[in-house]
Amino acid sequence: MKVERTAKTPDLDHLVEELRPKLDDLEQDRQSMRRSALRWFTLLGTVTLVAAIAAAVAMATAAGANAAGIGVFPLVGGVVWIVISGSRYQRRWKKWVTDALMPEICQALDGDIEYRAEANHSFVKPFNALELIGRWNRGEVQHLVRGEYGGRRFEMVHAALRARSSGKDSSDTQVFDGFLFRIQVHTHFDPGLSIRPNFGWFSKAFGKRAIPTGNQEFDSVFLVSTDDGSDLDAEQLSRALTPDWQDALLALHEELGTLPYGQPRLRAGFKYDTCYLALTLEEEGCSLGPIRTQRPRPFPQVGHVLANESRLERDLRKMVADVDTFRRVIDQFKSADASH
Repeated sequence: MKVERTAKTPDLDHLVEELRPKLDDLEQDRQSMRRSALRWFTLLGTVTLVAAIAAAVAMATAAGANAAGIGVFPLVGGVVWIVISGSRYQRRWKKWVTDALMPEICQALDGDIEYRAEANHSFVKPFNALELIGRWNRGEVQHLVRGEYGGRRFEMVHAALRARSSGKDSSDTQVFDGFLFRIQVHTHFDPGLSIRPNFGWFSKAFGKRAIPTGNQEFDSVFLVSTDDGSDLDAEQLSRALTPDWQDALLALHEELGTLPYGQPRLRAGFKYDTCYLALTLEEEGCSLGPIRTQRPRPFPQVGHVLANESRLERDLRKMVADVDTFRRVIDQFKSADASH
């Protein structure tokens, strides 16, 4: 389904030129931070190497040549400290770029849009209630963008959520990394609907009971369930999730692309007058023959503080495209929501 856009994405070349003074200032800051980081890493490396040699000589003298390997411990400690220091520099750089550019991007898209760097974890609760994302107990919910577009209120955040297991050998498992949207719709959904990717027999066997819509194309991509277990048949479901809504979700699925192995990025839930949309940002990682992995795609992308060349202009364009996702979603929904 093709939709008519009600607003155009800002002219990126014009936006880049408008923000050129800020981009230049940020690049100067990055170069200064880069020089500071490299000096610090050089000092750490030197101290670590001297400490390792001194420890190895001392232990070898006191306990024999077999103890000389003790010098490896200062080396390991130094490497760990350098990695930690590098992460701190990168986090600081990311915050500088985000604070400088994200408000400007929102202003360029629409002057009524508000940006906040932090968001409340309670934002995620409806997504868990609709079973659009898995259970999590660790993570970050940041970069709140909210306002009104096309006569619909909306909010979007970036969420990086993990589940940490308990016990002696605890570990973290990634649950979700991407955008979460809450969008006002003009259709009333009660009972609520949960629309999840169709991964075949596994998702049907272990997820909520799926109700076929009768639309073969839609059912091959998504599984639909009610939030309260209501026993709807295909005809009743089609009155709630109309063919127009099904077409809109399929068009959005096609527009946003898929994960490796063709898995949908998109999960959606409808409750009362709100659409809850989860969009995974993962991208393809390493490949080995037919084996393809996924890795989180950072948001916002700001390049690495230690890079030789600036990537700010390219990253600004990516940030605009990512934030602009809310308009792409709402534009697809308008045709489905128009008759209500």
